[in-house]
Amino acid sequence: MQLAKSLLIFGLVFLMILSAVNAASFDITTEPVKDRIIVNEFATYKISVKNNLQVNDEYRIYTLDFPTWGMRTDPIVNPITLELAPGEEGSVEVLIDPLKIKDIGAYDVNVNVRSKVLDTAVPIQLKVTILSTDPLMQGYVPTVITSAGIPDKIDPRKEIPIKIVLNNQNRINYSSMEIRISGNLMQETIATTLDPKEEKTLEAKKTIDPLTAPQQDNVVIAVFAEGKPISQVTKRIEVIEYKGEELFEEKKGFLKTKNTYRFSSNNEDYKGALKVKTTLISSIFSSTEPNARVVREQGKMYYEWEVKLENKEMYVAVTKNFVPLVIALMLIIAVAVFYFAFRSPLTMIKEANNIVKKEEGVSELIVVLHISNRGQSKISEIDVSDYIPGLVGIGSDVPIGSLQPTKVLRHEKKGTTIVKWAIDKLDPSEERVLSYKIESRLPILGSFSLPVAKAEFKASGKKLQRSFSNRLMIDN
Repeated sequence: MQLAKSLLIFGLVFLMILSAVNAASFDITTEPVKDRIIVNEFATYKISVKNNLQVNDEYRIYTLDFPTWGMRTDPIVNPITLELAPGEEGSVEVLIDPLKIKDIGAYDVNVNVRSKVLDTAVPIQLKVTILSTDPLMQGYVPTVITSAGIPDKIDPRKEIPIKIVLNNQNRINYSSMEIRISGNLMQETIATTLDPKEEKTLEAKKTIDPLTAPQQDNVVIAVFAEGKPISQVTKRIEVIEYKGEELFEEKKGFLKTKNTYRFSSNNEDYKGALKVKTTLISSIFSSTEPNARVVREQGKMYYEWEVKLENKEMYVAVTKNFVPLVIALMLIIAVAVFYFAFRSPLTMIKEANNIVKKEEGVSELIVVLHISNRGQSKISEIDVSDYIPGLVGIGSDVPIGSLQPTKVLRHEKKGTTIVKWAIDKLDPSEERVLSYKIESRLPILGSFSLPVAKAEFKASGKKLQRSFSNRLMIDN
């Protein structure tokens, strides 16, 4: 236990030391030599690096903004590198070339300093101001401090809010001013005015194609007075990837609903799954197009499709059709109505009571027939016949409370016995109990069955009808 604690403490201390070493592996300082230039001039910066490692290291310096900005040395060294011993500090002067910058304003040039040993880069920004070479306006140098607010991350499905703040530093009255917003994704010109020493805030909302692919862009906001540039700022934005589905169309019919869903993403190479919620009942009576599989997640059911985009969109449909269910219910009702309308009103249930066993076999028992009228009208002229197999014979006494058989017939060739009863009538819901005893000279081992009983009768003046009882199984 003590060893485990020691190892844990050692590991934490090691990670803290490692983090501190990485954080201070090298120091960077920048010093502007010439950071205010006119168009076609070069800005100059001195970049100093100090190696804080215990080993030699090489540092490469390069810009991320090419081809808008270029960076080189004089004389030209390519790539721009500094090789430093442990604890050594070195510096290099770099020339910043505004390759595609034609308007005045303040710009941030993004530069990286990468350590070869650690394979990590530290970003720095070098600020360069492009000055106007135009003559004075109304005796003053045109100076309008411009700032712009644009979200760094852009969802192309939503409006992009743009906020521009103009601060007139001089007593110049700008009666005709244009704010030009330009980039790969948006272009717009806003006309405005600016009074002497006035600070004004302009707000605009821009929309772009919702299917714009994920990308980065530089949005340039340039201020023009009387057609001449006087200020400019650049904002770097990023269009983020999105994905989502929505109910595109719903068609309702009789017991049938078709819902079409649209899945969209601005990344045409998107890989993933589209899910639409469903239930067990709905899934039984639903079909999908294209075919989907049913999955369960956290106790809920979903249809799931593998996303295959075409023009950055995918359409799926779920059709709920309860027509087969209604037809099935109607058939069940029709069968039930038919059954209750045409079933026999006379029921017979055959059962055994008072089973007597000898030598592990059945020697005698009482057979009971429950006869009842389940119809709505009287039945009459009821003749009941029950059959006794040759294996057993009928007893001489009839159980108390039972109707006496009218006939007992024996078939000499087959060895079977037929017991008959005659019942004048049975009113609705009326029941009669018929019973008799059967005996066997030798005990019957194992299971055996007694055949069904038969009844013939007339109901509501109709022709002669028949009804049968169940087959009686005797388990030994």
